[in-house]
Amino acid sequence: MTTARPVIDRLRQAVRDPSDAAERAPDGLRPASVLLLCDPTTAGVPLLFVLRSEELRQHPGQIAFPGGGAETSDADVVATALREAGEELGIQPDSVEVLGLLTPFSTVVSGRWLTPVVGLQRGPIDLRTDDFEIAEWFHVDIADLMVAPHTVRDIERNGMRGSVHYYEASGRVIWGVTGAIVHELLERLGRTD
Repeated sequence: MTTARPVIDRLRQAVRDPSDAAERAPDGLRPASVLLLCDPTTAGVPLLFVLRSEELRQHPGQIAFPGGGAETSDADVVATALREAGEELGIQPDSVEVLGLLTPFSTVVSGRWLTPVVGLQRGPIDLRTDDFEIAEWFHVDIADLMVAPHTVRDIERNGMRGSVHYYEASGRVIWGVTGAIVHELLERLGRTD
């Protein structure tokens, strides 16, 4: 635990208070949240990712964080992230210490205003996939992401052009909005590229 402490301390300083969340999504975008769940008990500070099912209409087969669209019963962006993580992986809200938020992102392809919620797991969690949305879950250490090969590529999709961050870590390629979220997280933790 002692070797993870510097990363955890930087995580606590890197996030915004959840009360600073924007009240509403910009016009034309639907609110959504994802959970960046870190394990503070392991030296490299593993970060939880999911591989989305190939059967999904939007973002099939892509690496993501657990999460999804807001429902009217959700009190706020944190509640959305925790509910979705529970539905997709069986993560109970009381097993997560919410640290704060990163900057919301517009997902052009799916029309979402996506707020990343950063949290620490409070203890061991028995993760299980929902057998529909999630093909598998896996961890990548934040320590590995801090030094992982990183490129930015201009791509065109659905008639729109944009710069996309790609990270190669633990035999996976993390890109798209997930790559953008990872980029902001790593930048806040001190990575400079």
